[in-house]
Amino acid sequence: MNQTIESAIGLIAGMNGGIAAVLVSQPLDTVKVKIQTFPELYHSATRCFIDTLFKEGLFRGLYAGTLPALIASAAENAVTFAILPPCQNIVAYMFGISDTKTLNLLQYGLAGFFTGIGSASVLCPTELVKCRAQAFNEMILLDHKKALPTGPAGITKHILKTEGLRGLYRGFLPTLARETFGMGVFFGSYEFFRDLMTPSGSAKEDLGHLATAVAGGLSGMAIWTSIFPFDVVKSRMQIGHLSPNSPSYHSTNFLHVLRLIYQTEGFFST
Repeated sequence: MNQTIESAIGLIAGMNGGIAAVLVSQPLDTVKVKIQTFPELYHSATRCFIDTLFKEGLFRGLYAGTLPALIASAAENAVTFAILPPCQNIVAYMFGISDTKTLNLLQYGLAGFFTGIGSASVLCPTELVKCRAQAFNEMILLDHKKALPTGPAGITKHILKTEGLRGLYRGFLPTLARETFGMGVFFGSYEFFRDLMTPSGSAKEDLGHLATAVAGGLSGMAIWTSIFPFDVVKSRMQIGHLSPNSPSYHSTNFLHVLRLIYQTEGFFST
């Protein structure tokens, strides 16, 4: 298939997949962000979910930050699946391989690593706005003196006014670490599970929709298990630095925040 057509198909499929994923998972993502950033307020996902639903409502609470999340997810998936084929070609060239279908698991993972660089670049600003929208009520609760803006447009304008363009990329390093390492794990494990489920004598391209979905689901579990510490640090840096009750998160140093979380809360806090 022509490289341009393949990238275009990946672009459209990725955007649609990203939108569907957000609409299904946004409430759980909101709970995740709140627990990561405000461990002193929420001690369980169930309690956070119930409190958010009854105190803030379904759409203003659990679905807060949906617009930037839709933009982020659609952009990430579009960029990922558009540049994955070229990244696979680059890896194939690096290793002197003529057909990308013959890449091994590590080489697929390396292509995913390169893909993560592109996705991190579009994700960081949109995820920053999303996370601050999700954490709006907690920020008001912990800092009564600040009149924080609401809505994606208001939050973006406030960031640009108070922190400049650079402010939109707060937490970029943990985002980059999460995306590069995570994409490497995802695409490497995805091909591993596809190989595992392919009957002897058959090609993995002939796998049915169910087997492909199972491979994708298992790969999703693998990626989040491996990148969660990076995601916690990202959330703390993008939101926690705003709270005067969390002076440790004022730092914009990725490793400093990671070390501080480990020292004060332990490994499983990440």
